[in-house]
Amino acid sequence: MSKKIILLGVLLFLLSCSKDEMVNNLPESALNSLTAKKSANKLNVFKGPQVALGYGKVRSWISVDVKNGLPSEIGIEITPEAFKNLSSSNSKTVPPNGETIVIPLHLKATQLTPFDHIGLNWNPNGHEPKGIFDVPHFDMHFYMISLAEQMAIPAWSPSTDAAFNLYPPMGYMPADYGTPPGPATAEPQMGKHWLTNNLGDFLPFSKIMVYGSYNGQLIFVEPMITLSYLLSNDNFSMEYSQPVHFAKAGNYPTKYNIYHDAITGNTYVTLSDFVSRN
Repeated sequence: MSKKIILLGVLLFLLSCSKDEMVNNLPESALNSLTAKKSANKLNVFKGPQVALGYGKVRSWISVDVKNGLPSEIGIEITPEAFKNLSSSNSKTVPPNGETIVIPLHLKATQLTPFDHIGLNWNPNGHEPKGIFDVPHFDMHFYMISLAEQMAIPAWSPSTDAAFNLYPPMGYMPADYGTPPGPATAEPQMGKHWLTNNLGDFLPFSKIMVYGSYNGQLIFVEPMITLSYLLSNDNFSMEYSQPVHFAKAGNYPTKYNIYHDAITGNTYVTLSDFVSRN
């Protein structure tokens, strides 16, 4: 939940990796964590290009079951140095408050999942509503629309209200999620944000799953995670609410995870436990 898009991931801040790469294994400690550890089958991991953040790097990746070719886990890998030098004065690798770094996906990820790209937002002062999300945190939007479509989402105004507040048909959003009418939670180049109706269960805020819509479509899922939680090195895994119906057939995740590699210090934020939807 924030403001504009800076195409850092596409234009200026791609590091090394001029080609997407495929590797056969995640770090051992990552493979032994959460969903990846469940499979006795070999996993191929396809990584997107590295993008600069702070003193470090972030990148996307997807693990694929070798036997059946289905996705196992998709997510973001964050090096420990990325959490350093997040000052807004570091304009080379840290965008202004709330603006977005685009993290490209490997082609394999776009072929096997509904996702097109990831938007990473650093909010050093948090954002509204005050008293809930006004702490330093990251928004991680997994978009199911193209970057061009995302960029075309306008700011809220009386003339654009209809598109923001045209919600997906009943059953195409989780039943226990909601959003207020009008301009609330409507963000340009993002869409309308939906929160669980059981918000109190997730307070004080450290991590939560958000949904997004625009013009009658579900367009993203968004783990929001505080900086303090990411630095705590706690491991976490949780199923999140699902719609009953899906506009497009494909493999959709049902769980989000946060874990850490004790050897490299890398942090992983992932979606996993894919289910084939018709």
